[in-house]
Amino acid sequence: MMNERVRYFDIAKGIAILCIIAGHMGNGIINNFVFTFHVPIFFLISGYFLKNNTSLKEFALKKYKQLIRPYMITCVCVIVGVTLKDIIQTNSLEYLVSDVKTWFIASLYGSGTIEYTSPFYMRQIGAIWFLLASFVAVIIVRYCMDYRYGCIAVCILAYVGYKTGTMVWMPLSIQAGMTAAIFVYFGWVLKKYEFFKRSAPPVLVGTSAVIWLFGVLFCGEFYIVRNHFGSGLFDIIVAAAGSYLVILLSKGIDSKVKSLAGILEFYGKNTLLILCMHEIELTVVSWDWAWKLGEKLQLQSYQTIGMILIFKVLLFTVGIYVIHFCKDQYARFKINLPKYDKTNEKKQSTMVGISAHNSRIEYWDMAKGIAIMLMILGHAPVPDYLRTIIFSFHMPLFMVVNGYFVKNYNIKRTFKRSVKTLLVPYAAVCILSAVIYTFIGADDVSAGTLFMLKIKAMLGGMSKLSTRFLSFDSVWVVWFVCCLFLARNIYVMLMKLSEKYHVICPWGILALSFAGYVIGKYYAFMPWSLDVALVSLIFIGVGNWMRKESFFEKSYCYTLIIPAAVWIYFLRMGISIELATRSYPLGIFSIIEAIAGSVAVISIAKLLNKSRGVTIMLSWIGRHSMIILGVHCLELMYFNWEQWVYAYLPFTLNWFRIFVIKGSVILLVTGVVVLLRNSIVFVKNKIKAGRTEQKQLG
Repeated sequence: MMNERVRYFDIAKGIAILCIIAGHMGNGIINNFVFTFHVPIFFLISGYFLKNNTSLKEFALKKYKQLIRPYMITCVCVIVGVTLKDIIQTNSLEYLVSDVKTWFIASLYGSGTIEYTSPFYMRQIGAIWFLLASFVAVIIVRYCMDYRYGCIAVCILAYVGYKTGTMVWMPLSIQAGMTAAIFVYFGWVLKKYEFFKRSAPPVLVGTSAVIWLFGVLFCGEFYIVRNHFGSGLFDIIVAAAGSYLVILLSKGIDSKVKSLAGILEFYGKNTLLILCMHEIELTVVSWDWAWKLGEKLQLQSYQTIGMILIFKVLLFTVGIYVIHFCKDQYARFKINLPKYDKTNEKKQSTMVGISAHNSRIEYWDMAKGIAIMLMILGHAPVPDYLRTIIFSFHMPLFMVVNGYFVKNYNIKRTFKRSVKTLLVPYAAVCILSAVIYTFIGADDVSAGTLFMLKIKAMLGGMSKLSTRFLSFDSVWVVWFVCCLFLARNIYVMLMKLSEKYHVICPWGILALSFAGYVIGKYYAFMPWSLDVALVSLIFIGVGNWMRKESFFEKSYCYTLIIPAAVWIYFLRMGISIELATRSYPLGIFSIIEAIAGSVAVISIAKLLNKSRGVTIMLSWIGRHSMIILGVHCLELMYFNWEQWVYAYLPFTLNWFRIFVIKGSVILLVTGVVVLLRNSIVFVKNKIKAGRTEQKQLG
């Protein structure tokens, strides 16, 4: 990236990156034209803006961040994309593992070609070889430009790279970078003498045009990617001539065709993003459908190629805007991102209740993120053993987390906050469900009846269809919100009473939990899952105790190894707790299993907190778990996957593919909801600020 941008160079880069995309279509006529200049011009421009105002070490570090980091990120995206593609298209786990392994090794080797990877075969990494070669080339030129005879050194290294490339191909595109150093050095020389600031001599322009035209018509076999020069040194001259003319053309576009200049400048400024997206597109995306569409429309091959190029450019354009948007959002998020601080946690451990956003502890959000995703997985047709693992802890974990963040025993404050954070989202999901049901319900039933049926279900808050004394429709998974609301407020009331009557805690909790257990298991499922809420007081109490005792500051022997051992011991029996159905197979031991599993998962989340990427992803999911729960509820109730999605997939389904598809859709919808919510809050704040300003002025 250039600190001082020159517009016509960005235009030239925009032309070149579009030519790179076109050159990978495999058309011989196109390739004979674009391959003469499209990569060399990038090396030339990078040399033109090369500076030696810092040490070689600082320069190398800067180029590492600009070139190698994007390379690594793109490789990770390619591996993830290949994994998802194989999951969708194949049923073979062996093939998936083999494919991922192959691409991983290819990423490490960094070869842009497969022709000269002797003495062994290596899959080519693709278009991003250019990043590795650029890094090598600019480092070479930066080192040589400080010496009087640096030009000779660059030429010698280029020749060595060229000759050794015919014998063995070294990793990281080192030899391609050695050869490309000629163009980088040439660009630096042009900058040194301010070549492009002068008017173009007509003789030089005409000579360059003749040379380039001759190269296009009669050469066309110049590939820096594998150091192949079909016409020897003449190919380098052709590339220099072509690059020179394209830059002159860009100067003309910049001064005379402003609208086109703006478009090309946009792509030129984002060449790195386009290149990386292009690599992912080449690897993961199949354009067979476009070729079939071309055949159906009776298009000529060149017309189909043009259509695909348009699709690709549009795809990359949208991708650029999305990446820049996400980058901006991440920058804002990073500014407000709370950092894990043991001192802060110790300070907070003396308090109890729901944490404010600025006092969040990341790994607790991560634990919630793990639990909510496992909830979605648990509602897929998973194997019995996996369902047992998930249901052994995932709902109790949310109770433990809520207990950990009870700050005080102010009944009124807790109630008001619970209404805002729990009942309002619950009501929103239920009302939206009622509206949807009104439109898609039975034709022989009036809309009003259908709507009131779901409103009644909201008032009942039942996980199942009926109780022994009242009949309610089920609200599906959001029953848990009602249960959490009751459990949280009952616990705070108990703790408030215990300040006067100390005997109430913990015996009061145990007594109420036992009562809830007996009522739910032997008598009736209470409205709003009151019976489950009473049982859940134990989980909230345990979470509250953990905060007071700073439990998660202790050794992993106590927070992970022992709880995990207890959890696994009960799991080996094939028994788990299921709050929705009031299933407690081992009574108190089922509750112990759930607590042990919750503690183990929270500790695992704390370990994962050391990885920033994992932290950002899981903590975001955890913070928006309530929205995810609501989206998941509506998806379960009204979205017919069998009819609308699965019937049109070109592969058979298993539980993991179903989870990937459903999870991706749910997270995408959640992201949209969060974006809309944040936009509404932003607008409201703007309006409020405007009114405040008017009052001050008035």
